[in-house]
Amino acid sequence: MFRTLLAPRLVAALLFLLLLVVPQSGAAPLTPATQMPLVHLSPALAVVPVGETACVDLRVQDVQNLFGFSTDIIFDPSRLAVVDADPASAGIQITVGPFLRPATPGNWYVINSADNARGLVRFAVTLFPPETGHSGNGTLATICFRGLNRGHSAITLSQSGTLLVDPQVSLIPFTMKSGGAFVGSVFRFRIPLVVRGR
Repeated sequence: MFRTLLAPRLVAALLFLLLLVVPQSGAAPLTPATQMPLVHLSPALAVVPVGETACVDLRVQDVQNLFGFSTDIIFDPSRLAVVDADPASAGIQITVGPFLRPATPGNWYVINSADNARGLVRFAVTLFPPETGHSGNGTLATICFRGLNRGHSAITLSQSGTLLVDPQVSLIPFTMKSGGAFVGSVFRFRIPLVVRGR
């Protein structure tokens, strides 16, 4: 079970928490990544029938030594609603992905909250020492949306609310691609079965 917190100043809270728990002396220098990490949504354009659901992965690609991550995700609440991934807990949550899961269960902190009235998801995760940074590609979270009304909704990763940090609490430069969703009607077709006689 993850501890959840609605954090109006998500970025500041994450950095403050890391500064408290991560030793700042004797830090080894990072090995430069061959390519700047990419934070993106997959699929980039989801198709959601009205009244049904579709899921979008929040992914990171080509990252080196990732220790903490945070983002705000903005969507149109008149067209989409986040489906609660943990109905047993208070509030609305998304699914935490496997990429930053700690080797020791519970050795992390998660901020995970969705507000369907405002069209906002706030998500952050940080590991605690002695966990080490994670490198490569992977899924940070999965968001499932229910289609409410027909039309297009942007699903925007906030530039000011997104950050990646390494174990020394240094910011990791990255690029970012937001996405969107098309909410439409469900079309069902009946295909006649034709049997030809001999």
